Amino acid sequence: MRHTESSALRAPTHLTFHAADGTPLVGTLFEPDQARRPAVLIAGALGVAQRHYAPFAAWLAARGHAVLTFDLRGLEADLLTWSRSDFGAAVGHLVAFNGGHPVTVVGHSLGLHHADMTDAATQARISRAIGVGSGAGYWRDWAAPSRRVAPLMLHLAGPLLTPLFGYFPGRRLRMVGDLPAAVMRQWTLWCRHPEFAWGAEPDLVCASLEAARFPVVAFSFTDDEAMTETCTRKLLAAFRHAPTNLVRLAPQEVGMACIGHLGAFRPEGSERLWLRIAGSIEADDHLLEHVAAR
Repeated sequence: MRHTESSALRAPTHLTFHAADGTPLVGTLFEPDQARRPAVLIAGALGVAQRHYAPFAAWLAARGHAVLTFDLRGLEADLLTWSRSDFGAAVGHLVAFNGGHPVTVVGHSLGLHHADMTDAATQARISRAIGVGSGAGYWRDWAAPSRRVAPLMLHLAGPLLTPLFGYFPGRRLRMVGDLPAAVMRQWTLWCRHPEFAWGAEPDLVCASLEAARFPVVAFSFTDDEAMTETCTRKLLAAFRHAPTNLVRLAPQEVGMACIGHLGAFRPEGSERLWLRIAGSIEADDHLLEHVAAR
């Protein structure tokens, strides 16, 4: 795939940084020789490792962005530990690297929730957030392929297997991925509530949603086998004080045969889609709500 407006790249730097409680976290920094565009933090989807985002991160770096990917801690964590401790540490690390300037977050699926559920101090360091396949996760709103297996996962496999194994063995079941026990219990609770997290645990998450002020652009795909347009609209509605914009795309509009829930970051044939996402990252603030729809 060709690179548009490319610049020289350094080899990715593999690094370790620490959450506030001292937990070491592993990240990868993709750095151009001369950073001339906003620094970008990529927050991954539930159960998806940072290596999945490496091609997109390298492509953004070729456009002049410093880009950080990272993996969340694997044990002894719930979803809010991930959002407020691990994601918060990643934002802080990239902000420090970026000379103290706020950064842009690209959140894939659950990755956007890290931005809306983190603490206010971390949110103040985010200039804007771009959601890719993100949405509220009430299972009855999911697209049919995921909705059909949801009762098995949320009402049977999760509750039975998580205490048995001490974690959710989703990888071998081809359900989401391996997840810490507390993450699976909380995610199950949220997905079984019609109002997702802010309905299931309002005392824990609503203050963060109220505090969010950064602009949000959410890309939603017609062939996503998990997140529907309803899911995405519900999530954007939860950002009560943040300007939001929904961009709904069919794969054919960006020259792809399919996108689905995971395909937006695969390099094969995806440059036109990546250019649309980059347009939202790079737009002037007053153009942000319009640029993604061009």
